[in-house]
Amino acid sequence: MTFALLKKLAGLAGVLVVVWTVYLYRQVPRRQAPFAGAAKNAEYVLLKQGPNKVELRKNAAHWTAGLGGGPFYAADDGQVASLVTALKDVQIEDEISSRADRANDFEVTLESGAFVHISGPKNEKPAEGLFGKQAPDFNHIYFRFPDKPNVYLARGIIRGELGGATVNAWRSRQLMTLPEAKIKTIVMAGKGYKTDLVRTSTDVWTLKGKIIDPAQVNALVGTLAHLRADDFVDPSADPTLTFEGLTYARVVIISEGASVDLHIGAQDLKTKRYPVSTGKESGLAWMSQSTVESLLKKPSAFPTAKTLAGPPIKSRGKGT
Repeated sequence: MTFALLKKLAGLAGVLVVVWTVYLYRQVPRRQAPFAGAAKNAEYVLLKQGPNKVELRKNAAHWTAGLGGGPFYAADDGQVASLVTALKDVQIEDEISSRADRANDFEVTLESGAFVHISGPKNEKPAEGLFGKQAPDFNHIYFRFPDKPNVYLARGIIRGELGGATVNAWRSRQLMTLPEAKIKTIVMAGKGYKTDLVRTSTDVWTLKGKIIDPAQVNALVGTLAHLRADDFVDPSADPTLTFEGLTYARVVIISEGASVDLHIGAQDLKTKRYPVSTGKESGLAWMSQSTVESLLKKPSAFPTAKTLAGPPIKSRGKGT
């Protein structure tokens, strides 16, 4: 064997080693924390689970939840922040399988898995993956990159932290957030009555110019300032429910620099709930019977200061 032939064989062997090294390199994830870069300045998240999906978009300092060209509603900022933080901490570890036909075993398919796409401004540093079922040790979850058959163990997140892939699962249930001390006027109106409550000073409320029991109003103010929905109305399930159709009652709250107009619809007799809304853009929510009844008060529910004080107490003379 000539020296020239040996030299050619050595060169070919070197090329094969390089090709094999590149192949092996491509079989493992290039980043052990695949979502870290995108999560750092995340502004968009897409979640898919089977036929369901939801888009989370950051608008200024707050998140919204919706679908495509449909309406986007205020999302629970804390819930979205928890998801983004969990994704940022995801670490890809051992490879479990490289066979495409085993994806179903680990539930890392588009039909059975939880698909996640996350990116920054203008689709900066996009990252995506499929999360499957929890591993037997419950500390890991099965994971696959969408364009590769390889299945890995991942840690840092559990399936439940990915949330549901529906709009309502991410919407904020907070109907209003107003500082209690800054609420100045409350107007409640229903069939046959209207109640106007006006704050004239820190602890003084009036009704038709008369000072009323502050304890009754303070309880109402506390409820209204932090009012939350119990659930959300599914428009596809009940297309007859619309914002314009919520005419059963109305509560207007005027605060310093802000106001909220709460519309309440007729009670759903089966569930004993009321549909409510603070505007078309906020959609429709459900509120329990007990909560609605605590909000709708007739003037007679607020006794005046004179009624509270009772008759004047006569001083007893000496010897009586």
